[in-house]
Amino acid sequence: MKEVTIERAILHILDTNIGTPVLSERLLPLDESAEFFTKHIERLSKDSEVKECVFDEGDNPIRDLVTGMDEERFIPASQQMASSLYDIMAGNPDIPPADVLFAVFRCESGRFLGLIKFNYKEAYTHSLASIDGATASSVIKHRALYATEAQKVDEGAFINLSNHEISIKEKKYEIDGQKDYYLSSLFLRTQPARSYKEQYRLVEKSAEQVVKKYYTGDSLKQAEVKMAIKENVDRNLEIDIDDLSRDAFSDSPDMQVQYKQELAQKGFVGKKIKINQQIYDELERNHKIITDIGIKMEIPAELMKDKSRLEFIVNQDGTMSILIKNINEMKSR
Repeated sequence: MKEVTIERAILHILDTNIGTPVLSERLLPLDESAEFFTKHIERLSKDSEVKECVFDEGDNPIRDLVTGMDEERFIPASQQMASSLYDIMAGNPDIPPADVLFAVFRCESGRFLGLIKFNYKEAYTHSLASIDGATASSVIKHRALYATEAQKVDEGAFINLSNHEISIKEKKYEIDGQKDYYLSSLFLRTQPARSYKEQYRLVEKSAEQVVKKYYTGDSLKQAEVKMAIKENVDRNLEIDIDDLSRDAFSDSPDMQVQYKQELAQKGFVGKKIKINQQIYDELERNHKIITDIGIKMEIPAELMKDKSRLEFIVNQDGTMSILIKNINEMKSR
């Protein structure tokens, strides 16, 4: 998201240690705090752990509050949502206490209701006191501090006010005796979804498993598959499963089928997955090779198939040689 502008915001205190929610009755002054909250909105929007989902059909109080929320209804609607969230937190002590920001903001992709949960963090600072007329300093622990501007928040959600599509980042906590998500399942009541990061790892790991099973020890095939994934992502920040299976396993239609079956067994039935900017920026652009004789190489992905620069030769005795060609300069480090 770029050029995020917060239209209105309110902060509610959901500290389950004090036994009741503290619900604000006035909007948050957007003075010095505006920049702080804006940066967290922008950071959360780029997070690879965000997943896209939609509300479940049927009865859904949060969806109804969002649908009927206008400028006049913003404060009472946020209070109702905060109270609902607090009840879930109070009933499940593993969920950390927090202050929760509700904000209506706009950016180039539309208007959103943002919910950012600032789980309390502990940190030490100094304390000053006067004892018998003398100044005394000590160290105390603050238990209700926010993530800094440079840190990621653990939980939050954006609801598109036009189409009600939801982007959510959440963590699992113990719910009724087992680890589970609560923001999506209990609070927002959305359909299950995987994050950008989970989807990418699923595609990557499934390809690795096919290579390991059917191309035992073939490091070149491993490199070829990794390159196919990166090239697919480079096209338009998404992975087309049909295109990827053809590119990664062009030598075997059977392996293309095996790859799709591997994905299906893990519950992935989609045709495409989106890749957000964070995952794209973190993609490895080089392929690392470690030989059994101790030589390590880091090769730019675009050179792996360029035989005018690099060639992998399988020798008659089953060993492999790597031929590097047309080098103009070599440096020692």
